[in-house]
Amino acid sequence: MGIQKKREQVKDNTHTILQSVKYFFSGTLISRVLGFGREVAMAAAFGTDPAVAAFWMAFRFSHLLRRVLGEGALNIAFIPQFETLRKEDPQKGALFFYQLLKGMTLLIFVLIVFLEAILGAFFCFGKCSSSTLEIVRLTMILLPTLLFISLYALNTSLLNCEQKYFLPSVAPSCVNGIWIITLLFVWQRPSIEALEILAFTIVFAFALQWFLTFPTVYRFLKKEKLGHQPFNMRALMLLLNPFLLAILGVVATQINTGIDTIFARIADPEGPAILWYAIRIQQLPLALFGVGLTGALLPAIARAVEVGRREQFLNFALKKNVTWMIPLTFGLMIFGYATVHLLYGRGAFTREALGETTRCLWAYGIGLFPMTAVLVLAASFYAQKNYKIPLLAALATIFLNLILNSFFVFIYHMGAVSVALATSISSCLNVFFLSYFISKEGGKVWAGIGSITIKVVIASLGASILTLLVGRYGFQDIFWMWIAGKEGGVSFILQGALLGVEGILFVGSFLLFGRGLKIPGLLDIVERKKERG
Repeated sequence: MGIQKKREQVKDNTHTILQSVKYFFSGTLISRVLGFGREVAMAAAFGTDPAVAAFWMAFRFSHLLRRVLGEGALNIAFIPQFETLRKEDPQKGALFFYQLLKGMTLLIFVLIVFLEAILGAFFCFGKCSSSTLEIVRLTMILLPTLLFISLYALNTSLLNCEQKYFLPSVAPSCVNGIWIITLLFVWQRPSIEALEILAFTIVFAFALQWFLTFPTVYRFLKKEKLGHQPFNMRALMLLLNPFLLAILGVVATQINTGIDTIFARIADPEGPAILWYAIRIQQLPLALFGVGLTGALLPAIARAVEVGRREQFLNFALKKNVTWMIPLTFGLMIFGYATVHLLYGRGAFTREALGETTRCLWAYGIGLFPMTAVLVLAASFYAQKNYKIPLLAALATIFLNLILNSFFVFIYHMGAVSVALATSISSCLNVFFLSYFISKEGGKVWAGIGSITIKVVIASLGASILTLLVGRYGFQDIFWMWIAGKEGGVSFILQGALLGVEGILFVGSFLLFGRGLKIPGLLDIVERKKERG
């Protein structure tokens, strides 16, 4: 009877996770659609011009600390601590959040002032090229976004613990919407002037994104009746030890990002822009499925660890990862050029840029499955407040990434695609490292996944072949005119319709093959639909 009760609890919890992912998915889908609109507008207005490459470099540099003080280290350190305190007393958890909110605001404000002073001194007295000075100037303009992003991320962590996923996942839509509207007004100006105006507008947009989560958080604090609480360092000290280890792991990841940007610039002056456009497409499935699953999983694992059900949760998440990410990887391969052409193939975006962006997308696509698996596996360590293992894995990944980038850029001269390929290969090492340490603890999280993987690969391969055959013989001249990138003849609407039809064919044939092969995740979906009927 006890075993049956545990199984029912696991089933209820996994269903709750899937429901949470659904809410996260719907909000993120809206944000990502607008995000793609933003990338299309940027590509059409500026292409891969060195000025926009400088803008993307500044955007990345100003957001390096975003993962450290915002949605990265803070999130993985906050949730387990908050859940522990809330289990003791809900008011303790609320007070912990409130004190942390105060401390973070003060800390980040002082940090921004300090960094602005350093960058300002470099801008005024540094002797370097005009392009480098423009990167510094844009970074200075964008740096205040760090405060609003970090406060938004802290609010998001709290709302996820409260099982509220839609609002924080849809809030970035305001950033993308304001970004697009600004581009409509500035795209005819000189590139440097237009991008500086855009940078100022982005600061306002991120402030609005944070403000959208503020009312819900305010109601949460008001409900707990905390009253006026003077600031003390206790909340920060509670978070200090786990946060320092988590921050080192995230810093290591951001070092990887910085290395990638520098190598891309060395390989090609337009490299940072090309990589940015490619990774934005790759990040859509990663954000919708990988981050969504992890965001829902971390609070659940933090509670499940205490009752010894960590392994079951991880096995469940990894099976979903296989079922979702492998077909999406195949989809990126067969629809890669078509998607890049549809989104970016107009305006200032050249034919050469289309080809290079597609190659980078294919290279990033190889790492889609391991990148998502890393998010899931690392979440299990964070839920146990074990930050050392993910840190060591991140450091090993940096080392390999540095070697691979050097090899591909300086020896093989592969251009910007070198960075994407090195990133994907390095993520495979990260998966191996985390899995090894889980197995040392006696965990068998990959049990039964091998057979599912083989079935999913066969179904994905069959769907890919069928889709390509229909595309070749069903659409004939239209298909090849588009794929070859010939001028004229194929409108944006026709491209979108063709891609949509082929996408539906791919998904439908995958589900058909999947049911024939009896892939568990797909059978679960069918059974749930029958139960509702």
